[in-house]
Amino acid sequence: MKRILALVLSLGMLLSLAACGGGDDGKTDDGGSTAANTQVLYHVYNSAPYVTLDPSTEYSNGIMVLQNVYETLTRYNEETGEVDPLLATSWTQNEDGTVWVFQLRDDVTFHDGTKMTAQQVVNSINRSMELGQGGAYIWDAVLAENGGSVEATGDYEVTITCGYPCAMDLVASAGYAAYIMSDSVIDMTTEWFNEGHDGGTGPYTIAQANGDSVVLKAYEDYRGGWSDNQYKNIMIKSVPESSARRQMLETGEAQLSSDFSATDLDALRGETDKVYLYEADTFNNIILFLNTETYPCNNADFRRALAYAFPYEETVNEVLNGEANQSVGTVPSGLWGHDDGILQYTCDLEKAQEYLDKSGVDTNGLELTVTYMNGYDAYASALQLYQVNLKQLGIKLNLQSMEWDQQWAKAQNLNPEDRQDMFVFIWWPDYADPASWFSTLIHSEDSITYNLSYLKNAELDTLIDEAVEETVTDRDAATEKYVQIQQTVAEEAYLLNLYDQVHTYVVSNTIQGVEENPSYSYAIQYYNITSK
Repeated sequence: MKRILALVLSLGMLLSLAACGGGDDGKTDDGGSTAANTQVLYHVYNSAPYVTLDPSTEYSNGIMVLQNVYETLTRYNEETGEVDPLLATSWTQNEDGTVWVFQLRDDVTFHDGTKMTAQQVVNSINRSMELGQGGAYIWDAVLAENGGSVEATGDYEVTITCGYPCAMDLVASAGYAAYIMSDSVIDMTTEWFNEGHDGGTGPYTIAQANGDSVVLKAYEDYRGGWSDNQYKNIMIKSVPESSARRQMLETGEAQLSSDFSATDLDALRGETDKVYLYEADTFNNIILFLNTETYPCNNADFRRALAYAFPYEETVNEVLNGEANQSVGTVPSGLWGHDDGILQYTCDLEKAQEYLDKSGVDTNGLELTVTYMNGYDAYASALQLYQVNLKQLGIKLNLQSMEWDQQWAKAQNLNPEDRQDMFVFIWWPDYADPASWFSTLIHSEDSITYNLSYLKNAELDTLIDEAVEETVTDRDAATEKYVQIQQTVAEEAYLLNLYDQVHTYVVSNTIQGVEENPSYSYAIQYYNITSK
């Protein structure tokens, strides 16, 4: 009862904002009211819509808010596979990709009314680099200690010098740590942003934020303008219970949601008079890392046995109700560097037994441990199926559900024997570049961060380093190397690429224009949504 009352009060507050927002009296030409259609767009989400609202440091769900409030120099186009101009109008690079010159729009204002110039862009990038949190690593090539710099070389021109070749047009499109902000917020703290303040150039401003909900309000002077059937007020609220979100869509209280249970999603599929389903392929993939530093996962044939024992098809079709695609390689379909010809394992217990026999590993009393995050029911269900399959091979699989910090601490233990044998988590890129997987998950590390198979392969390291540089100078050559790396990783079963997520949105029949760009996971551009 308290939860429902809280929702009603929040919605009432938002309607009040809409009423005093100005510029739209909610009347049609014939005197009828359109307020019920366009006053408030209500997006209910399965968890908190942000961790922080600081555009330099947020590195989680907050992308769904920040993508509507702030903008970047460029934006990834999923149809062309390239980046489009956004705050920048054009850019050039030198031959080796170490100097980039961006020309900027001259008609952009921040929400505080000040005009965007090159210096604000420089100050924004410097802030993200200096704070060094979240996705700030994307600017590594620009750091002074690495020989880089960013400077205003004109009122509307920014020159970025990199200490090594870097695809700065892709970096500038990142969903994290690449946002441009007003000088008036450069020195503000994360706490200040979390109170519901912002300094963006996007179509919406933050009107209120309280941890589990965010209210966005139209920035009336947005350069793109506003039409009568756009939504000027947005409510994004956490409603964890799938059944509650389903009810809100069925009653028309909410217009947009996702991440339903299989039962609720099946029921909503039949509500065609009220809602429709929109499925978005993503760059998000679920990976099972194998501890290659300890016995028996240091045995390649044993790893192959594990690969053939995983229930890929059952996971996709039964656990996930078809809301996923089995992975082919490390790079998801739709992103350059993907190749359908890479070895894809299937669940085949006969082959698993063949490789197990070939490995020479004695399964008598053999136990393995796999860790996964608390609350991820899909992981638990898939791993339970895996547990059954491995039992048929004489292997006992222990499942440990842990908080992320505990799981990560275990994986980073200096003693390899004290780490988990297997580690499950989700990965997606900070910008549309395969390097996000290879440089982070596969390249050798001096200290453990995300290379949780603990690979130390000099040949793969060289290929990765060359591919990163060739991304700027020879994209085809870089692609060939990434495909070669993926083939090696699959053949050696260093890690298991399980499935690529498909996000299924349930959308009210009263709206249109809901789209998710795979480079900005879960971020819906509310500005593009209109009432029907």
